[in-house]
Amino acid sequence: MRIAHISDTHLGYRQYNLDERENDFYEAFNEAIDKALEERADILIHSGDLFDSPLPPIKALYTLKNVLNRIEGKMKIFTVLGDHDTPKRRGMPPHTLFDIPILGIGKLEWVEVDGILIAGISNLRLGDYLKKELSKFDAVAEKYRNSVLIAHQAIEKHLPFEGAYELKEDDLPRRASYYAFGHLHSRILERFGEGWFAYSGSTEIVRKDEISAYRKKGKGFYLVDLDDELTVHTIDLDIRPQMEVEVGVEEIENLVEYTNYLKKPIFHITIKGESINRQHVIERIEELLRGNVLSYRCSFREIYGKKVEIPKGPINLKAIFDEYLGDKRLSELALELYELLADGNVSDAIDMAERFMEGEE
Repeated sequence: MRIAHISDTHLGYRQYNLDERENDFYEAFNEAIDKALEERADILIHSGDLFDSPLPPIKALYTLKNVLNRIEGKMKIFTVLGDHDTPKRRGMPPHTLFDIPILGIGKLEWVEVDGILIAGISNLRLGDYLKKELSKFDAVAEKYRNSVLIAHQAIEKHLPFEGAYELKEDDLPRRASYYAFGHLHSRILERFGEGWFAYSGSTEIVRKDEISAYRKKGKGFYLVDLDDELTVHTIDLDIRPQMEVEVGVEEIENLVEYTNYLKKPIFHITIKGESINRQHVIERIEELLRGNVLSYRCSFREIYGKKVEIPKGPINLKAIFDEYLGDKRLSELALELYELLADGNVSDAIDMAERFMEGEE
């Protein structure tokens, strides 16, 4: 038995409001399916966030329709719902249009495929109820030599922010041969219990903070062989490059050295220097990169000759940010982010930072 474990494809996501970026997500999904078929996978497991929204655009539905036509009769498919494609108020998920088997809506469910147990539970925020349902797994799995648990949840070990995770490692059952998890966009593969625990990661770069992990681990999916000894193979996809580049004002001419890719890359550029003429720098970067990149985001980091001294007594954060950053908008953003993070609102802080970078704030 061979299983392709894919997750977080976010079909329909339109990063930076660009047609090309929406198409990139479709292309990555199609490439993943092509490679799964080439590897002769028997089962395709999708561990959530197939779509970026429970109301995806027509092109996302059309892409899935074509994929299902290609795999019909070649791979069986099982999925769970993620937090993005779970409909509100008990609505019907878009998967229903295609009769895709969705496991575990509201409870743990399982099926047997050629002697392999495939169990799953869709995304739940009810921690105690989720733990209760997962506790049923081991009793069922003990009857099988090999078993797979599919879920779309955050584990404290890998997302250690209060309110960001629903489970701790101790809450997981122990008898799965393979834990096919979704939700985290970075690849993770490690030994756990009697098998392997895996986040296969997203198939494309959804947020800027994923770039570092992408540069180290790539994007793609896992291929799982359930033979005498379970083995997991990493399958990479050829996605559009994104990179973070920090250069001094005097080094901006070197940016063209990073543009030699078949697919035009996306740059996140930080320009550092003292008393930067921002308008001049932006105009020069536009000249250098025009036609060589799909898109770029530019930020500035001023370097000051004097150190910022933190005053004694009550701390005025606004004054410190004003003096250190030297930019009213950046200072206001830093203060708002500090307040959100101090209250544990990590997701709101991420959303605010992304909107700022995209020029919406």
